[in-house]
Amino acid sequence: MITHWWLADLPPISGILRTVFYTGLLALCVLDHPSPLHAARIIGRTEPALYTPVGLLKVLGVRWVPPRVLTVVTRLTVAAWVAAAVGFAQPVSAVLVLLGFAFLHAVNAGALGSNHSTHSALYALFCLCFSRTPAFSLDGFLAAHVSGWPVLPGGHSVLQSGFAPRLLLVFVVYIMFAGGVAKLTNGGLAWLDGRALHFYLRQSAPSARAPWLARLVTERPALCRWLARATVVVELSAPLALVNPVLRLPAVLLWCGLHLGILLLMMPAYWVQMWCYTLLIGWGSLEGVLTGRPAPLPAGSTSAWEHGPGGRALVAIGLLCSLACVVVLLRQSEQWPLTSVPMYSNGAPAAEQPLPDIGELKRLAVQAENGRPGAWRRPWVAEEPLEEVLVRPADGGEAVPLFQLMVQQAQQGRVVRFARWSQYVKAVRSVAITDVAAKPAHRPQADPTASPDHPATAFLRTLVPVLRSAVPEPARYAGLELVCRTTSGPLVIGRVPLDGDHPNHPNDLIEPAQAATSEKELS
Repeated sequence: MITHWWLADLPPISGILRTVFYTGLLALCVLDHPSPLHAARIIGRTEPALYTPVGLLKVLGVRWVPPRVLTVVTRLTVAAWVAAAVGFAQPVSAVLVLLGFAFLHAVNAGALGSNHSTHSALYALFCLCFSRTPAFSLDGFLAAHVSGWPVLPGGHSVLQSGFAPRLLLVFVVYIMFAGGVAKLTNGGLAWLDGRALHFYLRQSAPSARAPWLARLVTERPALCRWLARATVVVELSAPLALVNPVLRLPAVLLWCGLHLGILLLMMPAYWVQMWCYTLLIGWGSLEGVLTGRPAPLPAGSTSAWEHGPGGRALVAIGLLCSLACVVVLLRQSEQWPLTSVPMYSNGAPAAEQPLPDIGELKRLAVQAENGRPGAWRRPWVAEEPLEEVLVRPADGGEAVPLFQLMVQQAQQGRVVRFARWSQYVKAVRSVAITDVAAKPAHRPQADPTASPDHPATAFLRTLVPVLRSAVPEPARYAGLELVCRTTSGPLVIGRVPLDGDHPNHPNDLIEPAQAATSEKELS
């Protein structure tokens, strides 16, 4: 029963669908930004001090990949992509596409914050490694016209079953379901009252692709409330597409409606994920009309695959992938290549989200390090970060957020290599958590006498040359500070000078007048 569900419940991917899907996905990944195929450009614009390599790359000893290497990998990946699209050297070409795209995707992930718009493409390319379609392929043409042309694998291979679309369905159902779980886990039932969604839509209004629609929605809090509830219902009902074939197409249409709403009202664009849904729809009848041939028999027309070692191996792979998704969901992990889809899941507007007491910073940091990332607030828009790097002017004036200062330099025409905002806040948050977790609970403040440097201080030292090279008059600035927002005001947990001498501060809490300014600047 379980073997039949994995291998024969969905029709296999046809040759025409394979060609159309690969071609369309390649076009979208070239046109869409940010995409793994643009990794060389993205990494070239990212400051190494703010780059956070994914766990797998760190295990392999890869901390940074030069853009020129990424350019070569991209070109090789595109060449393999074209081969896979025309059905040449299947499934070897599909594996090569996956390896190239996965490498670029992993490298990109360390520069994009929590972006997950192309995770579905990664999963789709993984699934296509378990699909082979002799029809409408260069392999089939060469085998028919060139004597002795090798075609791997031959015969009625299990790779001609419906396993690939089934596994992809499991992955996309997980993505949708995890989004709903994250909203209720991180935001609680408060997410359903629509205030959080209203806040995120209001913050995203400058990036809305349909400003008139964004105004229409944000001016009606009751509509936001119903949209929030509908979003969670659509996401949490996604597993129904796995158990009831009749609900599969309606579910796909609802998911596309959700993605289109996000596309019109917010910054993220899920064109790639919507394209991946094409592999989940039965196109057999349409292909029969277009080609003049009867639709191919569904995978269930034969049970040979279900009893062979190949079929059992694919079922084992499918079960392992499902188990991995469950573990990631339970742990709310963000370890590449999986994600718990936590974006925009805080349960209240930033002004209503409670600030931590200084005394509980240590506990929250330790929890965040030990598998509860939501214990330390995760920011999705500019008003939400608990932490910020401030630039302290030499004349004692108001501190300026480092990111804001770097943006100003770029707007003035200077060449600045820094990081995307989402990656910047991710890196600063990670450093703040590591720093506070490493210090005594009663003393999370900056300690200039510590040896070796605490994580926040060490991090700030790597940013000093970045700042000095970006601003025209470095002497105007005294130093950098990493602060955490608390109920007692912004707390300095790390401080370094720009000139090598530690500035003299009477305490590590920003003075009240400066605190008000800093709170405003942090938003």
